[in-house]
Amino acid sequence: MNVEAPFGFVTGCHAGDKFMVQATLASMKHFCPSVPICLVVDGVLDVCYLEREYDLIVLRASEVPSTEMRQLICGNFRAKLAALWEGPFEFYVWLDSDAIVWGDFTSQVRTDVDFQIFWSEISTPADTTEIPAWLPHFHFDPVKLRRFDPDFEWRGNAYFSSGAFACRRNAIPFDVWNRTESWAQQSPGLFAWGEMGTLNYLVHAMTQRGKITIAMSNLQHIWGHHGKEEFIKDCVGSGWHFPKEICRPRVGHFCGRKPFLFDPNTYARPFTIARLEHHRRRKPDWAAWLAVFGEDFGVLRKKFSRRLRNIFDG
Repeated sequence: MNVEAPFGFVTGCHAGDKFMVQATLASMKHFCPSVPICLVVDGVLDVCYLEREYDLIVLRASEVPSTEMRQLICGNFRAKLAALWEGPFEFYVWLDSDAIVWGDFTSQVRTDVDFQIFWSEISTPADTTEIPAWLPHFHFDPVKLRRFDPDFEWRGNAYFSSGAFACRRNAIPFDVWNRTESWAQQSPGLFAWGEMGTLNYLVHAMTQRGKITIAMSNLQHIWGHHGKEEFIKDCVGSGWHFPKEICRPRVGHFCGRKPFLFDPNTYARPFTIARLEHHRRRKPDWAAWLAVFGEDFGVLRKKFSRRLRNIFDG
């Protein structure tokens, strides 16, 4: 796909999370109506309604020109990488389908660098001596990595969730990524959590070698890590609508336990507001609520059906 704009938002979906990406798109259009949006679609999925409603540029992972690239990204968590190599924007902000725009933060996007980490914490101090258990669980195993890149320094880096970041198109060339993927085939368990471990390694390794420039910004709010108090304060007085004023514009990322209304162990209000905003574009308020309840009931039904099958198949 040719570059169509210097800057834009990108998100993605497959059949299972289409109802969630509707909230992502609604939040993008509400807070940043002039920013163009690309939707990366993985699998056979009709998104014509979303394309019309949000004036989307649709990029199907199955239609990228390179056969080798299609084999890498189709049918898995790597579909988001289509925007890196074939996306329509020279520089873009990526959001997973369980993330929403929470206020217009575009003035804080650093287009003067190649990659902007939406995180502000150095996860591993430079003087640490032990590998923390979370690093190989969520990202990569430094011991196994030493076989392929003995010069890489895993300490002193900001390890981030790949659910939200900003990136220059082709900042990480396909051949570099593909070579790194081959290491994982030689050493199972080297990289973890879909594409997240590989992306974290390459961003920091290429930075250490002077191949790319990066910046860190406190722009990704994961309520399970940062708490929900700031979200609660933002929502005071707004009911079940987007707040008119948000103190600190950012990305709200509702990873981990998904933001469903039926789950008492998660915090879902901002994401639910975005889901309602999507349905309110075409429906009255009561019908928007019915649509959200219907979507959640569908998720519950599928989970219950899977458990029944597992019981009887076992």
